[in-house]
Amino acid sequence: MPAILSRPAVIRDTALRVSTVMNESVMNEVAPGYLRQRAAFTKGHVYENCLALAWIATHPRELARHPEWLRQRTAATIALRAPWWPYDAVAWVAANLPPEPRVFEYGSGGSTLWLEDLGADITSVEDDAQWHKQSAAALRPGTRLLFQPPQRSGVASDFFGPGFFDAYVAAIDGEQDGSLDLVIIDGRARIECVHHAMTKVKPDGLLLFDDTDFAQFRAVVAILQAWERHVFVGLKPGQRAPAQTSVWRRPANG
Repeated sequence: MPAILSRPAVIRDTALRVSTVMNESVMNEVAPGYLRQRAAFTKGHVYENCLALAWIATHPRELARHPEWLRQRTAATIALRAPWWPYDAVAWVAANLPPEPRVFEYGSGGSTLWLEDLGADITSVEDDAQWHKQSAAALRPGTRLLFQPPQRSGVASDFFGPGFFDAYVAAIDGEQDGSLDLVIIDGRARIECVHHAMTKVKPDGLLLFDDTDFAQFRAVVAILQAWERHVFVGLKPGQRAPAQTSVWRRPANG
């Protein structure tokens, strides 16, 4: 292991100092707008890369994944045919799904293609017209991709964008209770999606919620407190810094 990787605290401190220096030297009123934007972009990447190195230093087995992650950290999810989840989460879900699983997915992309390769029966819902078109072109016949764009009124709002997503959230309502082996929540209005999805998961089935380390998603832990939780933190495709994904298993008698 390179010597610097044995000192993760130094890596994190260096990242913070770099960010501060870049703020003081570039992010000021006299710098052109483009330069300020570029500095913010570069500063973020420097900090994220240092966080990734610090993570590898404290989790040495991730070092073996480093070459793969370097190739995949900026790759498009559809090109990869892989989910943007930590690598351990991908492996665990694959190992815990039955053959030909029934899956409902909030948010399409590489995970949809990956599930196709596993032989899954998939229904996915998308809210963005351009991404819906791009995903649809990549999917096999038989995979169902719904389109539910945001509406001007409603109750299901989203932290990441304008509009209301009541129809998007309710896209799962037509599925029979206890019929799904896996529900993936990685799109809009995620907390509301959990409430609609819980009864649709089979006993012993799985519910995956991406980015559970985000403050705005903390409520999901209380909502699913009676379910068995598995937390996966680590490097993942499509992102420069470590990330968190959680998978809950519905109780067999729940």
